[in-house]
Amino acid sequence: MKGGLSMKLKQGIVLIVVLSSLSLASSFAHACGHEGFFMGIGYAQLFQYTTEDENNLVASRRINFGPGYGASAVVGYDFKGSRWGIQLPFEYAALKLNRSEWVNSLSNEVEAILHLVEWSNGLDFHLVGGAGWTYLSEGSINNQTKSFGVIASLGPGFSWFFSRTEKISGALALEIPFRFVHYFKDHLSKGGTTAVAFPIRLTMQVGF
Repeated sequence: MKGGLSMKLKQGIVLIVVLSSLSLASSFAHACGHEGFFMGIGYAQLFQYTTEDENNLVASRRINFGPGYGASAVVGYDFKGSRWGIQLPFEYAALKLNRSEWVNSLSNEVEAILHLVEWSNGLDFHLVGGAGWTYLSEGSINNQTKSFGVIASLGPGFSWFFSRTEKISGALALEIPFRFVHYFKDHLSKGGTTAVAFPIRLTMQVGF
């Protein structure tokens, strides 16, 4: 099953590279984002999936992560006159673990931003990708599911710049990166737990 996850990851990366190449060939590919420092806050929803089984001596069943609902915040910088930027997104989500208890998921990454296309109506298409850490708290059941892990992600984003002046910019951003997750040790399953995730981040951003 892990081989299947690896194949899906490779297919996703190939698709993103192809879309990026097509976008860069466009005559509209002149996006520069906020052209400076920006910050934002908004909604986050986390979908996470694994093929691995619980570390349970009584019964063996697949780990289930229910859809997570929470919030996101971001600080970043778009380099002036360039397609490139960098951002630090913070995510919080409440997850229903194994259909039996609520746990808290916290994540933070350092992500590069590549602005690919911007249209005259203010719509911006970009890619985000990077790496960071994640933490899963213990729930109401004392079963030692508290876990630390690492994450790596790559995926598309869309921003609508509804306001731009010489000193300030405003945008609504939607980003949906494809994420690889690995939790260390035997807390969730034996030998660590590998999962894939699709966080949805919708943030209202202000640039200075």
